[in-house]
Amino acid sequence: MHRITQYSFLVIILCFSIEVAFKLKYYQDKLFPPFNATTPTEKYIALWDSLSSSANAEMLNSKRLFLIGDSFFDAEEYGGEESYVPYFTQFSLEKNWDFFNLTLAGTDINDHKNIWSQIRDQPNNLYVFSIKVHDIGKIKSNDIIIKNSFNPSSEVSFKSKLIALMSKSELIYLVKDMLHQLYMWWVNTPAPFTHLYKVMVTPPDYDLLELSNFLTTLNKKKGFVIVLINYPYNFKYDIKQLSQSSLYNFFNNHNHPNLKIFQSPLITNKKESVNWRNVHPNSASMKEVFNFIQQEILNKK
Repeated sequence: MHRITQYSFLVIILCFSIEVAFKLKYYQDKLFPPFNATTPTEKYIALWDSLSSSANAEMLNSKRLFLIGDSFFDAEEYGGEESYVPYFTQFSLEKNWDFFNLTLAGTDINDHKNIWSQIRDQPNNLYVFSIKVHDIGKIKSNDIIIKNSFNPSSEVSFKSKLIALMSKSELIYLVKDMLHQLYMWWVNTPAPFTHLYKVMVTPPDYDLLELSNFLTTLNKKKGFVIVLINYPYNFKYDIKQLSQSSLYNFFNNHNHPNLKIFQSPLITNKKESVNWRNVHPNSASMKEVFNFIQQEILNKK
């Protein structure tokens, strides 16, 4: 019994030490942001304000190429050179097109939706628009819809407190990521109760309706629109299994003639990400996807 107590104590000490190590690394790698730091949404609006005059100027013969997205299009902040911007910049220079980089890490689909509505309709415009699957379910419609009510005076359950506490643990996140990788390798589908499982396998009808409405908005824009659906790149997908998921079939069966919708696992499926835990594509994946999109644009001409 005494030996069991000793081993239990050592395991607790080991877990605590790992947790502290993660926290120290976090504080070393990321400085505390100022209290009044500019949010990604504010930065994105400022970026658009600086480009809007030239982006919306009337041009009859010239082409403009817009790259719209978040860190899935420009992930250099994760310690590498993972960005589509140099590829599309060079491509635009070679074609003598105007290039507008509207990618910014930290933004979401609602930020992109806001800027999209402010881009002037012009038939010579080309758009490459990123939607990451994690954003599905976060699209805000113009109508304010309260889906869940919450009474702040009601007692928070012990279970909720425990989940909130555990969600702050870096060690638990590490274990979760390891188990998720194992589950994807073994079963070829996201692990149940994860956000990825919810959006890919069991997306609520309401979320798909909002997504459909948003795609309809994209489809109404004059010009040529490519929509890249970015799945996490740190997984290798069984395409047959993927094709049975609700989200895949939703995109595969879309009816928007002005949109070219491509799902990333059908372009590259080599588990090429920034690292095994990071969902963003690395340079190798980006090169493959860029070459594919470039060819689609050239075929359109």
